[in-house]
Amino acid sequence: MQLTSFIQLIAAVVAFGAVVPNSSIRPDEGMWPFDGLPLQKLKEQYNFEPSAEWLNHVRLGSVRFDTGGSGSFVSPNGLVMTNHHVALETLQKISTQEKDWVKDGFSSRLYGSEPQGTDLTLRQLIEIKDITKEVLAAKAEDKTPEGNEWRAKVEEMCAAITDESKHIKADPVPLYDGNQYRIYVYHVYDDVRVVFAPEKQVAFFGGDPDNFTYPRFDLDCAFFRVYEDGKPIDSSKFYFKWNASGAATDELIFVSGHPGGTERLLTHDEMEMHRDFSVPAIVKLLQQRCDSMKKRMDADPEQAFKLRDQYFGTMNSLKAYSGHLSGLVDKEMMAKMKARDEELIEKSGKPEVKAAFEEIAEKVGKLRAKSEGKRVNLQAIMPALAEIAGSPAKGVINQARFDVYGTAMYPDAGFTLRLAYGTVKGYEAGTTMVPPKTTFNGLFERNAAFDNKEPFNLPQRWLDAKSKLNLDTPYNFVCTADIIGGNSGSPILNRNAEVVGLVFDGNIESLPGNYWFDLRVNRCVGVHTGGMMEAIEKVYGEQDLVRELRDGK
Repeated sequence: MQLTSFIQLIAAVVAFGAVVPNSSIRPDEGMWPFDGLPLQKLKEQYNFEPSAEWLNHVRLGSVRFDTGGSGSFVSPNGLVMTNHHVALETLQKISTQEKDWVKDGFSSRLYGSEPQGTDLTLRQLIEIKDITKEVLAAKAEDKTPEGNEWRAKVEEMCAAITDESKHIKADPVPLYDGNQYRIYVYHVYDDVRVVFAPEKQVAFFGGDPDNFTYPRFDLDCAFFRVYEDGKPIDSSKFYFKWNASGAATDELIFVSGHPGGTERLLTHDEMEMHRDFSVPAIVKLLQQRCDSMKKRMDADPEQAFKLRDQYFGTMNSLKAYSGHLSGLVDKEMMAKMKARDEELIEKSGKPEVKAAFEEIAEKVGKLRAKSEGKRVNLQAIMPALAEIAGSPAKGVINQARFDVYGTAMYPDAGFTLRLAYGTVKGYEAGTTMVPPKTTFNGLFERNAAFDNKEPFNLPQRWLDAKSKLNLDTPYNFVCTADIIGGNSGSPILNRNAEVVGLVFDGNIESLPGNYWFDLRVNRCVGVHTGGMMEAIEKVYGEQDLVRELRDGK
């Protein structure tokens, strides 16, 4: 579920929204700050009240991969779990054409002999400081023409906390369009070593045809170990214990990870602008980029080796943006977005809010009139997109939203740590009931149905190990937790803060989740802890890793 840095650059220009603009947040919707959870709702819906100790444990057990993605501590010895596709960049960097750890998988069976990842850092959120009062007071006192004096004060506050010698970094985090401010204090780990990764073929089984689909059959996992001062860190006080039984259907689960930004705050007219202009242009650009890379890869084995990670990420983004577009042409959901805007206008009761919506609509209308009958070029429409994104009318609308709904909404995550919750649950796709889990039976059946041909082929060791496996073991599963790109590698936890799964994707129906959450079909797809354990032990023979996960030793 990652976007490449190339796409992030485009998205930074065309993404304008930040928070869910819905007065009545639906059950299971939301990517919530740890100090802003809907505790009453959790208690009413699920009879669960997380204690301060529970929340601290989950926060400290979660990590952010600065290469893009999330992870978690899963042993007392600094062992970190994430996705194979989050680890892919690192695996590519330590690979050569002679020793291809992406293609063949990686194992470091000797504890302490793991190779260090290149340019790889992890962040653990150790403290959240609420500085809202100080910042709002500084803003009110700021008389400079630029109005940036308060920002300098925030930077000073962060600098006073940051201590590079102790690997401590403090970052400012604005929330709710500047209505709240936090400082997130991180412990930064820069000695992160590779422990285990399966072959890419089994981690991404089904390739692009199965990407963003469900049912799925992927072992999309990888393990690292965090070191400091030449020794594995002691994570005994905050790691997540391994529960190989997983979570039952309808059981409450949590996802602790680092989701990126969304466009859920866009007005209806802006969503139409995305539908008609920016998203189709991005899809076209991505398709051209994929075609170009594919030609180079087909013509030169060395280029095929060097570009495969980039090609994988760009193809992933192409499918994601295509899914965004499919949602934007959904008339029913777009009508709901229009009704949501009208509700905000009514509840705010302020003429300037209505005028702000009208101003945005007028600007979009001018862009449409100017572009009518012409081929959309992203570069050509960039100034108009930037003008709408920076319009003062946006600030009026965002402020009205906070004034009306306050913290009953969740703020945009922006790749900061958030907690989502939901239940293990299947869904209905058309007239077909989709089960909440898949098994190893399904994996081998899909492989056999395609005669072991790419991209449904399996590594030989998997074919050889089939008789050793309990084929009824759960492999992948879905839940209703609200996720977005950046959640890749997030742990899926139960009430006891035990890890029961590993987020690696959303179903294809969830791709419009960039704009809204639809509980009927939005599903987070994860690797089951039982399936990981079964494969790690019986296919790969990683007994030490199994023992560490199971017993914490």
